[in-house]
Amino acid sequence: MIQGKWYAQGSAASLDATLAATSEHTYVIKIENGTLYEGKLSALHVGNRLGNTERKITLEDGSIFATKENDFIDHTFKKHLLGNRLIHTLESKMRWVFVALVITVFTTFGFFKWGVPWSSTKIAHLLPHETNELIASHTLDFLDKYIFQKSQIPQSKMEEIRQHFTSKLVPLNEDKEIHYRLHFRLWSDGNLSIPNALALPSGDIILTDKFVELSKTQDEIDSVLLHEMGHVVHRHTLETVIESTFITVTTMMIVGDSNGLADMGVGLGSLLVSSSYSRGHESEADHYAFEQMLTAKIDPIAFSDIMNRMTSYMEISGKNDKNSEVSNEDVLDYLSSHPTTKERVKIAQQYSQCFKKGLTSCEIVLESQ
Repeated sequence: MIQGKWYAQGSAASLDATLAATSEHTYVIKIENGTLYEGKLSALHVGNRLGNTERKITLEDGSIFATKENDFIDHTFKKHLLGNRLIHTLESKMRWVFVALVITVFTTFGFFKWGVPWSSTKIAHLLPHETNELIASHTLDFLDKYIFQKSQIPQSKMEEIRQHFTSKLVPLNEDKEIHYRLHFRLWSDGNLSIPNALALPSGDIILTDKFVELSKTQDEIDSVLLHEMGHVVHRHTLETVIESTFITVTTMMIVGDSNGLADMGVGLGSLLVSSSYSRGHESEADHYAFEQMLTAKIDPIAFSDIMNRMTSYMEISGKNDKNSEVSNEDVLDYLSSHPTTKERVKIAQQYSQCFKKGLTSCEIVLESQ
């Protein structure tokens, strides 16, 4: 028999009490006010043992018997506490605590490093294309309201690029559920006009005025359009959204704060714009573009030409524009998350060699990192 305290359900007031095992399977608890509890040990819920802290036993009516006689509890309920005894044994040994800590750290790292991206990719490709349409809805309106301005490109030039895109590049896409639409916008920061191309998961592709201005040939425009089509085909935006959601929800579960869940939907629009694709996503989109360029009889060297020109423009203009709210490093952020321009140029040159040999596929030799 052991001494303890008894708490009525929902009450912090306690009464002295005793617990005794009357047989291998039954118990009796006597409260100082004369109340008597009897029953089967299996009907009681015993809390986990944590060091020498007070142990709580929940009775069938919701009241609680608490005691620090943990060894007696373990002995009396030994048939019902096998898992808890194992946990107590592990947490009582420093070496097992260290082993558990190492396993936890590596498991958590592996989950975020490989598990989340793998799961996001699988889920993104299982979802119907309507999911991409849903995510992208209103995103262009958001961009027009807060970031873009009306394009200054002549209407005839826009139609020329659109017609070429529709007749030559869109037919290369085998996924007929994707409906591509081409948009032109002016994107400026201070006096700096930003050259860029952006694909929404729905198939809407935006070309900025400066990008069109910097492009000297139709092949250069085509190479970037095919790159953006690669992002759509491989569902990179949807993967990014799912991956971000995974991390956010998991973090909230770990820290025990679910208040931010309600705000997640609000941030999807800005996430699509502000987040950079991963290096793997960019390489996959590059590969898609190069393969399609070989099929469409476009020299892949055009891709490296426009990338070099955009990079030079950003470096020079970013340094000279004192009115810009973004630093030169920020201006170059568009390229910094990509594989390096030098690396992409080398890959484009290898594809160009295949193009000049009349090949429709190319085996690329990548340099070790």
